[in-house]
Amino acid sequence: MQLLYTLTAYPPYIGGAQLHQHILAQQLKTRHSVQVVSHWDRNRTDWLLGTTLRAPSICKDYVVDDIPVHRLGLSLWEKCKLAPFVPLYYPLMQVALPPTANLLETHITPYAAKADVVHNIRIGREGLSYASYQAARRHDRPFVFTPVHHPRWVGWRYRAYLRLYQMADAVIALTQAEKRILVGLGVREERITVTGVGPVLAPTADPTAFLKQYGLEGPIVLFLGQHYPYKGYQQMLQAAPIVWQKVPDAQFVFMGPPVADSEKAFAQVSDRRLRRLGNVDLQTKTDALAACTLLCVPSSQESFGGVYTEAWSFGKPVIGCNIPAVAEVISDRVDGLLTAQEPNQIADRILHLLTHPVEAAAMGTSGKQKVESRFTWEKIAEQMEGVYRGLVSG
Repeated sequence: MQLLYTLTAYPPYIGGAQLHQHILAQQLKTRHSVQVVSHWDRNRTDWLLGTTLRAPSICKDYVVDDIPVHRLGLSLWEKCKLAPFVPLYYPLMQVALPPTANLLETHITPYAAKADVVHNIRIGREGLSYASYQAARRHDRPFVFTPVHHPRWVGWRYRAYLRLYQMADAVIALTQAEKRILVGLGVREERITVTGVGPVLAPTADPTAFLKQYGLEGPIVLFLGQHYPYKGYQQMLQAAPIVWQKVPDAQFVFMGPPVADSEKAFAQVSDRRLRRLGNVDLQTKTDALAACTLLCVPSSQESFGGVYTEAWSFGKPVIGCNIPAVAEVISDRVDGLLTAQEPNQIADRILHLLTHPVEAAAMGTSGKQKVESRFTWEKIAEQMEGVYRGLVSG
């Protein structure tokens, strides 16, 4: 089969949905032809302007890990055509979205014409997703949609996406909790496939090198993720002094790209036991996961939480926010702990793992067994392949 993937951002852009799709593409590339079409190849978050008036002006074709990628470029003339609609996008999406999608469709349709399946992964605003759907329909190709749905994405502002959920030939959910939400939003249950997320890691890990490079000693509490407020990094900063009262040598390491004013929060805290490493490469992330004592990502909005499978791959216990999707992934007190996004409770969970090492090790072992039995990339790729074959043959 020839598979076309479309998504707003793709590696070397770093993000969970992007990396998930990249590894899946690598798995399927061994048996199928894969093409990616994307807006961005570097980290940015201006989801509307960055895909319209501030989009890259020049198309770019590149290859990353044997996956061919076409980065879209919009000419000055195309941006001028979109300019009247951008201010209307949020108040009058029914007016602004069609011309945006129609313009982007002209870029996608040559690739859709060659594909057997068009698969869009929701990142950012609706233009590329609708353009992908329209290109698939124009060439009578199945359209697969991965909404990476967060519970807050409902209501008037998201109505166009909710409609696309219902129109897709197949919808990919990451958890059973997400599937239940999608059914409640009007998606036919038989069109939904639940896959989960596998660990995104380098082939080998060197925890000793990581500890030496950053001069780290003592237990390490690792936060890994983009620094959106909903990820809970601010609450972890507030939890750190509480933890230090009982475990003064605990090191808090924060890794991930900054977002908006996130660096101001770190500038307000000055303590040698707190390390802000910023955006790191895959090898450094892998080494950090192998070196840490535990992973704590108390995010209040997740469709799955792939970082937990990554920590479990090294037998590390994890702490996640007690929301439906994460609670389905983390079995509380079996392979990790669940918490409210509240500093005192986060500190309590961290202290429990740091002061009960035998129990913490058992949780890490249970998590590793869960990854090996349910969340390998081979298993996920087989599920996706089955979805594609069913649509093409049907």
